[in-house]
Amino acid sequence: MGNVLKMDRQQILHGLLQLGWSNRAIYRETGIDRGTVSKYRALFQNQPKVPTESKEGICQNQPKVPADFLVDLFQNRPKVPTDFIKLSSTRSKQILPFTKVIWHKLLQGLSAQRIYQDLIEEHDYKGSYDSVKRYVRKLHKRVPKHYDRLRTPPGREAQVDFSKACPVLKNGKYRKCWLFKMTLTFSGHSYEELVWKQDIETFIRCHENAFRFFDGVPETIKLDNLKSGVLQAHLYEPELNQVYLSFSKHWDFIPNPCAPYKPEHKGKVERDIGYTKSNALKGRKFDSLEEGNALLRHWNKRWARTRIHGTTRTQVWKLFIDTEKPVLKPCAEQSFSIFKISQRKVDVYGHIEVATNFYSVPHKYIGQRLRVHYNNIFVKIYDSNNTLIASHRSNVGKGKCITQPGHKPSYKPETLEMAEAWLCKDAKTIGLDCHALVYKILSGYDPLSVRRCRGVLSLKKKYGCDILNNACRQALYDRMHTYGRIKTLCEYLSNTKENTNRFTQEHELIRSINEYQDIIHERSC
Repeated sequence: MGNVLKMDRQQILHGLLQLGWSNRAIYRETGIDRGTVSKYRALFQNQPKVPTESKEGICQNQPKVPADFLVDLFQNRPKVPTDFIKLSSTRSKQILPFTKVIWHKLLQGLSAQRIYQDLIEEHDYKGSYDSVKRYVRKLHKRVPKHYDRLRTPPGREAQVDFSKACPVLKNGKYRKCWLFKMTLTFSGHSYEELVWKQDIETFIRCHENAFRFFDGVPETIKLDNLKSGVLQAHLYEPELNQVYLSFSKHWDFIPNPCAPYKPEHKGKVERDIGYTKSNALKGRKFDSLEEGNALLRHWNKRWARTRIHGTTRTQVWKLFIDTEKPVLKPCAEQSFSIFKISQRKVDVYGHIEVATNFYSVPHKYIGQRLRVHYNNIFVKIYDSNNTLIASHRSNVGKGKCITQPGHKPSYKPETLEMAEAWLCKDAKTIGLDCHALVYKILSGYDPLSVRRCRGVLSLKKKYGCDILNNACRQALYDRMHTYGRIKTLCEYLSNTKENTNRFTQEHELIRSINEYQDIIHERSC
């Protein structure tokens, strides 16, 4: 596949395809090329189907308006005429004969420098580049911007944004707070809340309050590129905040960030924020956030939802109740557990440090940097492929070490008792005398007993099981259980065995080979 999307973009694309969006609609909303969408559509369709319990939930929220309605809108859009404005006047005698030529080239998207070059080569222009540049700049001011009004099906989208709001009393002084706004794109019904911060926790809690206020969840959320939702703004592949991405999975919606420096992509909520500030909040100050939010709830119920919307020409509340609310997804049963994200390096003991405590990971990740999601409930550790490799419950306190079975290598005992049991088991494979000696050493109160047993068992590599077992038998008889004594006995037994097996070549009782040759010659003659 030529164009490979990041994992969070793949998840967004997969969710939109499951909702039945067309390739063109996905391109218009996310900026992902339609060829790339087609490749991923084929890839997702060829995956093995796993039965789930959420089939009915998907069918309930299919939009009543066809998902490819944007196709007709795009194809039938009229072209911009080339002479729909009156050309700007100019006092330059060199420019005046070429005003229409400059205008047509400007409509082709050519720069002032390119227009200047074409005028010289094609029309024998004698003027200066500055004259062309000034006239092009004047034409740019006369060109109106055109915006498409996109029709959104009910339950499809909500737009969110923050904006500076009215003064609120805090610590004896009036300070400006933030206004959070979520607007349903189809009906125009909205939720407002005054807050002090724009951090991720406040951002998520405002979302949850809005979902409960609507008693439902839209399919997508159009958001700005603030850090609480988008870590890295990008035209084609924005990097979403992992906490916000997990929050979207918990509440079953798809985040769709705007393109950088394109606030008009969420024009509904931008206009709605201006309406709220100029109508409900202008000229007011509050002694607390609770007082301000109480006024916003009353204003929404009395005035905002009962107005006739300027675009739909219908009462906002009636359109929401009759058309949009029935197709919203159900709210989540529990609130989302907010967590922090950080990078941690695995130490030589196979643990990572999180909030002054240590948590184990599989030993093969020693020395690697891993991503950690943690709060006061859980600690979840992910590798570079976004795979969960370890999960722990958060521990209260400082300096505590939490190790799960199986994270250590199989040859590493986890406790002293397990180490002693492993030494006894290894000694039993050598012989009964060796097992009795190791058991005798470990039964004492010597703090070096484990190290001594390891030294005794290491003699097996050099001398073998038989010699070591015999040496242990002699050490038990002599009541000398030190490593040095057993090693000396192993060396003695090894030398004795070597001397016993060696053949003597010269002795007074052994005849020479010449004498045996003479005897054989005499008897054969």
